[in-house]
Amino acid sequence: MRVPLGWLAEWIDLPDPEALAEAFTLAGLEVEGVERTGPDLSGLRVGLVLEKKPHPNADRLSLCRVDAGEGEALEIVCGAPNVAAGQKVAVAKPGTRLPDGRRLERARIRGVESHGMLCSAQELGLGEEQAGILVLDPAAPVGAPLERWLRAGDVVLEVAILPNRGDCLSLLGLAREVRTHFGGEPRLPACEPSEGKRRAAQDVRIAIEDAEGCHAYVGRVVRGVRVGPSPDWLRAKLESAGLRAKNVIVDVTNLVLLELGQPLHAFDLAKLRGGVVKVRRAAAGDAITTLDGHERKLGARDLVIADAERAVAIAGVLGGANTEVSETTRDVLLESAHFDPARVRHTGRRLGVFSEASLRFERGVDPEGVRRAADRAARLLAELAGGEVSAGVVEAKGRPPERCAEVRLEPARVNRLLGTSLGEAEIAASLARVGVESNAQGGALACRIPSWRNDLAIPEDLIEEVARVHGYARIAATIPRGPLVPGRLPESWSLAETARDALRAEGAVELVMLPFLDARDLDALQLAEDDPRRATPRVVNPFVESEAQLRSTLVPSLLRVARENLKREKDRLALFEVSRVFRATRTGELPEERLALAAVFTEGDPRSPWEANGPPLFFRARGAAQRLLAALGRGTLEVRPGTGEPWLHPGAAAELLVAEEVVGSLGGLHPEVASRFEIDLPAVVLELDLERLVALPRRPARYREVSPYPRVRRDIAVVVDAGARAGEILAALRRSGGDELASVDLFDRYGGPGVPEGKISLAFRLCYQRGDRTLTDEEVTKGVEGLVRMLRERFGATLRAQGGTT
Repeated sequence: MRVPLGWLAEWIDLPDPEALAEAFTLAGLEVEGVERTGPDLSGLRVGLVLEKKPHPNADRLSLCRVDAGEGEALEIVCGAPNVAAGQKVAVAKPGTRLPDGRRLERARIRGVESHGMLCSAQELGLGEEQAGILVLDPAAPVGAPLERWLRAGDVVLEVAILPNRGDCLSLLGLAREVRTHFGGEPRLPACEPSEGKRRAAQDVRIAIEDAEGCHAYVGRVVRGVRVGPSPDWLRAKLESAGLRAKNVIVDVTNLVLLELGQPLHAFDLAKLRGGVVKVRRAAAGDAITTLDGHERKLGARDLVIADAERAVAIAGVLGGANTEVSETTRDVLLESAHFDPARVRHTGRRLGVFSEASLRFERGVDPEGVRRAADRAARLLAELAGGEVSAGVVEAKGRPPERCAEVRLEPARVNRLLGTSLGEAEIAASLARVGVESNAQGGALACRIPSWRNDLAIPEDLIEEVARVHGYARIAATIPRGPLVPGRLPESWSLAETARDALRAEGAVELVMLPFLDARDLDALQLAEDDPRRATPRVVNPFVESEAQLRSTLVPSLLRVARENLKREKDRLALFEVSRVFRATRTGELPEERLALAAVFTEGDPRSPWEANGPPLFFRARGAAQRLLAALGRGTLEVRPGTGEPWLHPGAAAELLVAEEVVGSLGGLHPEVASRFEIDLPAVVLELDLERLVALPRRPARYREVSPYPRVRRDIAVVVDAGARAGEILAALRRSGGDELASVDLFDRYGGPGVPEGKISLAFRLCYQRGDRTLTDEEVTKGVEGLVRMLRERFGATLRAQGGTT
């Protein structure tokens, strides 16, 4: 916003432009530029002529001694006939650049050295007078910068008004801001007009049909106006503020807009049909040709001003050409209203129309200033356009705008947030300077918000005002105090990071996916219709229209990535993701979030030597899961055959248990699911509920010294029922082996010739070791025999073969 300081000075006494610009900027109204419309007098000073005597070598020249406020007096040769001792004059010292661009140099004039120049009005760019020097007011202080004492032209500040400070988009608002920082009281111009006998209600009536869109509407009728050019002073004020003058009617509305911040619009009263003005929503098919000559189609949410037959203006945005004031206009209806800011903003953005009026309506105008602006404009039209103001106003009321009328502010909270020690009286005085009246009530201040400050609604808003008035520079800098305490990561975060590290160690690649899924993915996973994972929260504005649900499982995302890699002949895959999944809760509550892990492993090329000689895919995945659980330190993983999830093959699926609690699933991908996701290689899917693992007690790590004595290895093969669970047998061996059994592993499963029908051969590798001595063969043999006996009794096993090494 362009702010001419000469105009603003009519409203309130101003400090120096530099001080004002600094205060505005520090208070949040950034001054982006300072423009001087007159000559640059920055290098000149006010001087006092101490003595005048004739030049020794020239009859028309004088030799003057001048005090420029900088110590020793200057000897200056002057040819002006009006110079005299005791005058205050404009002095330019050597090195000064004059307003016309010349740089003054030290000179010898008729044998006498001159140390400056006494300037005429022409040399200062202030007029045509050049016969004599410019004599200043005797009150001008010696040595003062000339521009501070002699105002030449005007100074215009370019001020960036923040979106929440719509009250500052006027001279009145800026005058209040000057009062805040420098004191004084704004001087409002006369507003109330002289009225004629004819009543305004005889010419027009007003109705608000959209009470939410228009909160108040005031009309003033001015009859018998003469439309013509505005007087020079009015044109000059508008142009200094960056607006183009048009005619006296339009110029007056723009002048009041700049003065009071209230947009106005003038209708040619004769062009309003039916003698009625209605504020309503645009009807279907409504269109209007606006003042800029463009026809604009209106929408159902747009607010319009209409007469009895058609729309005549877009409320708060732009007037219509069908009621435009012209040279033939004689009677004018002045509109002053308070529109809903959101509606004005919506219409302006949709139509791509931005005006000085919409700029102010979008930020909110003073609801108590609507009548005042209409009165001010009517008074000016009567004075400048020769009109007569009809008696009274025509007005209508809608729903009052929502605004905060009172805020309770605790002084202790002010000081706590600002780091100050202000008393209650100081805080109240600071608030009073921004127009906020307050009363002490029970250890707090009851603060009444002025109508023009719609940005003040909560205690923090008032605290910011206290800081602005008190001065940010006066708030002492303090070093924050905080005790040093050991950092502690959430258990879930640590568990997730450990899981990531463990799977990366297995050669798996981590994925980071967006947390959305397509509802069709849940169908592809064969989830039952009543499966709670189908009830996932929906996203209001999804990135992709089809992916409008939050994920309840990580599996679909992994399968889609696996599909894209397989299409590009990347066959041996190990992919995983650790993220949160979401489950819907009761209506109105936030969804439940659970930390989950999922991984997908695919078979590689069977012709590869690694694949041909390596373990089956399921067992590779199971081994990765076992090592993962070992790294998490939440107990021993138990793999139990079970139906698992619907996307797993029923004959190759297992539940994962820790401490008898199911924590996940593992199994081959169901052929139907693989087909729907276009995965044509064997795949195994692992899923873990990390949230359940977090709830399980952490098993503390146990350490022991590495034994310097050799291990003794024995291999045994036992025949058991084909339905026996190898995991249970393995767990039984570990429990029964005693401290000397260092490890036991299953390394072979055989069910061919040599093994009875319905039976299967399982081979286990047993390793024995002590930390204090070498075991003897007899001790190891005794231990193996005890394990074989246990297997016979518990699982009906028979020993098929045994061997070993030391």
